[in-house]
Amino acid sequence: MSKDKKKNKVSVRQLVNQYQTNCERINAIADLCEQEQRERTSQEETEYTNLLRENQLLQMRMQSAINVGPEVERRSATAQLREALTEAMENGSRNPVMITLTHEIQTTAALDGTGIIPVNDQEMLKPLRAGLIYDKVGITIRTGLVGSLRWPKHGKAVAKFLGEAEKLTESKIDWDKITVSPKRLGVAIPVTRQELFNSEGVVESVITAEMPQAVVDKINDALFTTDKTGRVVYGPFATAGEEGGCKKVTFAGAVPTRKELLQMKAKVAKAGIDPSTCCFVMTETMKAELEDVPVDKGSGRFLCENDRILGFPVFCTDVIGEGNIGFGDWGYQAAGFFGQLNFIVDPYSLSLEDSTRFVLNTDFATVTLRPEAFMLGTVTA
Repeated sequence: MSKDKKKNKVSVRQLVNQYQTNCERINAIADLCEQEQRERTSQEETEYTNLLRENQLLQMRMQSAINVGPEVERRSATAQLREALTEAMENGSRNPVMITLTHEIQTTAALDGTGIIPVNDQEMLKPLRAGLIYDKVGITIRTGLVGSLRWPKHGKAVAKFLGEAEKLTESKIDWDKITVSPKRLGVAIPVTRQELFNSEGVVESVITAEMPQAVVDKINDALFTTDKTGRVVYGPFATAGEEGGCKKVTFAGAVPTRKELLQMKAKVAKAGIDPSTCCFVMTETMKAELEDVPVDKGSGRFLCENDRILGFPVFCTDVIGEGNIGFGDWGYQAAGFFGQLNFIVDPYSLSLEDSTRFVLNTDFATVTLRPEAFMLGTVTA
């Protein structure tokens, strides 16, 4: 290897080391400003500007050194060829001289970890959450509840017409109750201490934001499910068609007609429920289908317009399942949290693994007060 080539390699290494040192100092200034929640001082501003200017010069010198490299390699190969031929002729060798020239193309992989190619971190991408609607349909969510909840209920008194002096037949009022007890709902996430401090607080902030959202996801899933299998908490549609549950109807086709949706409203109103506060619940796919169903020929109007069907609001969630449409008054679905939300950061139980466990616990309960206030429609497959 020639002396020029060795000198070039040492020079590039020194340039890269200086570039990394400057970047580390810039990061140190940024960390200090972030910790103290302030702008750069005049001295820091001057140092920051000088470091940027020096890094620009270093980049120019590194680019120049990299571009010179191939020329040096080509000259060195020519020299090697000349020397080999000269040696062969001087020694009187009759064997052919075979020299293989190779040219290795350098890629960006050679710059990994050097800091030459900048990495710009963007805003954290949060998980997509579609169809979180339990707080929009009209459910009153109570907090700070204690013990279990009970709603006394009674049946109707029956009157009858009688003739003069005819003896009344005695009747009675049936008494009953609805009770509900809370169920524990929690989430736990263990992380190593290294993950916490090396991320400079990012991992911890994501965990503390995501854990309450996980609780919200689970409640939304429970309230709008149509299958209670394996569940201890569920909403009105999970008991559709069962004795004591809400009513269920099967549509004639793959998409309900306007008349079929009107009949759903009529059956809820027939049970004595004021439909003025009712709403529809379905998937986005079903909503899109109904937005393409014309009300009649020539009017240009469609069954679902402006997020409304027959004047009732439409809310969408995938939890209800494709092909299902729910209708009802969610004021008759009681729900609430018991006690306080308990959030614990536990650095002790996993101390042997040098880890910390984040734990969130709460107690939640829901019960359908009036099953007749709800209806579930299912399309024909």
